[in-house]
Amino acid sequence: MASSHRDIIVVGASLAGLTFALACAKHGVPVRVLERAERRVHGGDNLSVNLASIAAAVGCDPRSAPQLPVVRAYRDRHLTAWPALYDWLRDRAGEAPGITLMENMTVSTVESGHDKATVVLADGSTLSADAVIGADGYRSTVRRAIAPELPHARYAGYIVWRGLIEEKMLPSPVDWPSNGGLWIEFSQGYRLVAAVLPGRDGSLDPGQRQVTFAWFDAGREALLRRTHCLTEDGYVVGTLGADAIGDDVRDELARLAPRVWPDPWVDAVTAGVRAAGTMRGAPIAEYRPDRLASGPLAIIGDAAHVLSPMTGSGYATGVEDAAYLAGLLAGVAPSMPMDVLLKQYEQARLPYIRGLVNHSMTLSGEFRRYAATFAR
Repeated sequence: MASSHRDIIVVGASLAGLTFALACAKHGVPVRVLERAERRVHGGDNLSVNLASIAAAVGCDPRSAPQLPVVRAYRDRHLTAWPALYDWLRDRAGEAPGITLMENMTVSTVESGHDKATVVLADGSTLSADAVIGADGYRSTVRRAIAPELPHARYAGYIVWRGLIEEKMLPSPVDWPSNGGLWIEFSQGYRLVAAVLPGRDGSLDPGQRQVTFAWFDAGREALLRRTHCLTEDGYVVGTLGADAIGDDVRDELARLAPRVWPDPWVDAVTAGVRAAGTMRGAPIAEYRPDRLASGPLAIIGDAAHVLSPMTGSGYATGVEDAAYLAGLLAGVAPSMPMDVLLKQYEQARLPYIRGLVNHSMTLSGEFRRYAATFAR
């Protein structure tokens, strides 16, 4: 295939980067994927996924063996755990021809030349390619090279406490059907989302499943500034890992949980708040891009657009980015300059993405106003 002559580096091997790499492999476009960790470990998130869209994008069907463990959410959407989706994508990428995973590779900067891009690694070594695609998350290094005037995502005014626990930790199984669904409630100035997910082995048997929760909480700006998650200008530059959440915050949330969460979720939330390593705090960030490409550089997924999880569209939009750009790389003549090709990607995706971030900002504003009516 003509596009196989292009040399593509992908920065970031999380969900968006692996999805894009698999989409490229589907079209016969080889890629090198750089990732700072050997294999990611992450928990506490449930994700809304469209299985048909994933299958169409990456050429592997998560409904076929080896299946992605899911439960039904609504319409054509299913729920899965972040670790389950990551493992499924990572295993498929490890098997796919044309994907070279280069782990333990920390990227310091990315530079754009006339017709080449250069990646500078933390050890001072460099790699060059015809294009560098940033899939390196909401604190993207590649984004800083594309849009140095707007490098960070802005704080949306609230945090989400996320937990993912084993159902067997609870006094009794959660009284919730194994065929899935999201429980969503607004209560006393908070937004509460919970679900029962398949267990780590894919089991849907009561007692063997996982329970996930997302507790949206406004008014934590002082905590986030004290822990250096926010800049003075209100940009998000960090998250609260499990080890960074103090006992005072855990005690406060544990006391509050019975007043906010009804059965059958209160035991799960309390256990998640109390148990070491099972809860983290993510300040909600939003990023509305002015550009998605510059010369031989482009961004996809959370590097390109950061949305509130209230939209339910974060990963889904990354899948669309990946499918479109991979198809574009495969479908044009190798004589087309890379900057022209990536500009086509930007022109096609940017209007939709900006509209979706606008929607996210509207939802965030509505939640902040709701929370303010219960300000203590």
